[in-house]
Amino acid sequence: MGPGKVCATRWRRIVLAVVVMTFATVGSLRLFLNDSADYAQDDTASHETDLAGRVENFLPDDPEIVTVAPLPITISVILDHSAPVYSYLQDAGLDYADAGRWSAGIETAAGVNDFDAGHALTLYKDPETGELRGLKYNVNDREAVSETSYGEGVVRASPELIRYVFRPVAVSFRLRGNFWREARRNALPSTVLATLDDAFKDNHPLGLLPRGSYIKLIYQERISRDDNSRSVTGLQAAQIRFGRKTLTAVAFRDQNGRPRLYDASGHALGAEALRYPLNFEYISSGFNEYRYHPLLHRYRPHVGVDLVARYGTPVKSVADGRVETAGWCGQLGRCVRILHDGGVVSIYGHLSQIPPELHEGIDVHVGQVIGQVGSSGLSTGPHLHYGLEKDGYYINPLTETIGANHQISPRMRALFDHFKSEYLAIFNRLPVVANRRSINRTLPSGLDSPGPGVTAIVDDNTKSPDGQVSRPRSKGIVIETSADTVEIRGRTSVMR
Repeated sequence: MGPGKVCATRWRRIVLAVVVMTFATVGSLRLFLNDSADYAQDDTASHETDLAGRVENFLPDDPEIVTVAPLPITISVILDHSAPVYSYLQDAGLDYADAGRWSAGIETAAGVNDFDAGHALTLYKDPETGELRGLKYNVNDREAVSETSYGEGVVRASPELIRYVFRPVAVSFRLRGNFWREARRNALPSTVLATLDDAFKDNHPLGLLPRGSYIKLIYQERISRDDNSRSVTGLQAAQIRFGRKTLTAVAFRDQNGRPRLYDASGHALGAEALRYPLNFEYISSGFNEYRYHPLLHRYRPHVGVDLVARYGTPVKSVADGRVETAGWCGQLGRCVRILHDGGVVSIYGHLSQIPPELHEGIDVHVGQVIGQVGSSGLSTGPHLHYGLEKDGYYINPLTETIGANHQISPRMRALFDHFKSEYLAIFNRLPVVANRRSINRTLPSGLDSPGPGVTAIVDDNTKSPDGQVSRPRSKGIVIETSADTVEIRGRTSVMR
């Protein structure tokens, strides 16, 4: 074979190889592309079948509309009689079984079996069905118990602390007759009147105030946030004007932190100390270092005096002080020991009861009830053992005096004068009017505010001290200077 034929044969083979390779490559690509498309389709179908939460499948054809439950109807009452919890719950609409379940929850949470007269009870009822959703009961002035229904017979009760706000209230009126009659007509709290009487009885008894006297007071209320509990915590300031005389009282804590009422000059008002801690019938045994004991039948010192009184007679602290002991004291039974200024301790033994709020470290004021006469401990009958101790030695309470002439200390004088001037500024802005008829109205335009955080209660038309006639546009005004009234910062109050 010649060279030309060999070359032609070689080129035919090369061309054939290229054509075969081309067809093989195209066929492989088509097969690969078909498989990829099938895999993609299978993968998509698998995802559509197996995966949850796809957007196109999230919303149903007919979405369900959820409506918010309407607010419950709130019914708040002050109970007029005491009764078992389940009895009140049945009256509220629960059947016997549900009432038992609810009352058991309350007993477990707060130890309450009865709802007592004078306590606040709030019911929350469904506005559509009238069914009881929940309740709140004030166990005392510090703690409440709440219970809520979760449906299907499930209820839950839990104790909670009652939260309070403090609101100073300013009152202004003019005497048209006897002070006590005018005070009742103006609905002044009895605790405020007692404190006021104690403060001014030595300077001018309130019952002897002349007609036309101007009375201005600021006292403090403690109000729970749900407005179901309200009480007066004490007098903050007072001013009485008649003729050319002005009587002033300002509550202020002394250098020992104890609240007292002081006059404008900074001298303490009211009784400094009581001669005796109670009204007694007679003294059955005096202070004696060598007395024959009627029960032990032997001679031993009697380091106090026995004041015989009826069982349950109130016993009062003879002076301001701080409780050292309030509980069982061996042979003295239930007793209270109070530390006073000058290191003097007063002792009250054989008591039948001690107020639950009286405990070690609490401050008490002169005349405050700290117990009741009894016969606890080593005693032959109802009486009070009253003793005094000074510097570790017993002293005769019939011959020794207790208490001191309190006055503002020099280092506290500037602060006292600052507080006094602010109270007097409030008094100067209060209109003096009479015949209060209603309260809870808004401040008329043109009537000055008495100051931040103060609610002022005034009355209708009369003449002010300067002879001008005050004619507010609404009668029986309550001046609210802020929606959320709070205690005047730095102030204190006194209650007798």
